[in-house]
Amino acid sequence: MLAMLMRTGLGGKFVEFMRTDRGKAIDRFLVRHFGFSLLMHIFAARVGFPPIPVLMLYTIGRKTGQERPTVMPYLEFNDRLYLIGANGAKPKLASWVENILVNPDVRVIIGRKERRLQGRLVEPGTDERDRLWQFAATRTPQYNTYQSRMTRPAPVVALE
Repeated sequence: MLAMLMRTGLGGKFVEFMRTDRGKAIDRFLVRHFGFSLLMHIFAARVGFPPIPVLMLYTIGRKTGQERPTVMPYLEFNDRLYLIGANGAKPKLASWVENILVNPDVRVIIGRKERRLQGRLVEPGTDERDRLWQFAATRTPQYNTYQSRMTRPAPVVALE
């Protein structure tokens, strides 16, 4: 039903709204308080895969030193959390990845439970990254689509 709605004119306008700063603020509120991302469900409906779980990621801004919230899909693999920084296949690294490279201390909220963790970039070409990527691609084939559009490997961050 949601997939059908998203293909209508009204659905397209709703997607446009959810991509604005106000729409993203609503999504952050939903994730922080209810563990539900409307944006993830809309995106999943549009590209045709089941929604994957999301977390609220708080990094420290590399320029401002202020805490920056981001809703992120995550994968749990081998008792560890992973984030993929495809950034919609854009050439620039996602801000949250750049922030973690400068300050790896992060705070995450999953299902209204808070955890403090350290972010670590998983280097391309390692067994850990290769195994995680195979797992991620089976859950969300969109990651392979992003990677095929990129000139650099999509960053993978382990949260430990």
